[in-house]
Amino acid sequence: MRLFSVTTAVCVSLLTAACAAGCWYRAEQLRSEADWLLERSKAQASEFAQSFNDSLATQQLETFARRRAVLERAHVWQRGQALAIMLTVAAGTSAWLLSLMRRLNGELEEASRDLEEAKAAEPVSLGAAVRPSRS
Repeated sequence: MRLFSVTTAVCVSLLTAACAAGCWYRAEQLRSEADWLLERSKAQASEFAQSFNDSLATQQLETFARRRAVLERAHVWQRGQALAIMLTVAAGTSAWLLSLMRRLNGELEEASRDLEEAKAAEPVSLGAAVRPSRS
């Protein structure tokens, strides 16, 4: 049963590490999209500066709003990544502590067996076993 708990902690650690990697990948995609939207809004700003057309300014503001929404989603994925990293560390630490406890328990059982064998090998003296009665 104790080996099962160590295995479970290791599996949870690996699973949360994979989740952290997935969150990082998705956040990176969203940051890339936000960078592209920033460059697009810069291009729209330069077009607006040349023509002073109100529709270009409106498009630029819409692009900024879309970029902000994308960055907010990326921030949510980054928080998920941070949470997954913390869970990975906690599960890894738990697995390590459980394995130490398992090893310690094995050593204690071995020491108690050795002690019992040593007691069984000792000769028993009859004088110590029988006590004189005081009447």
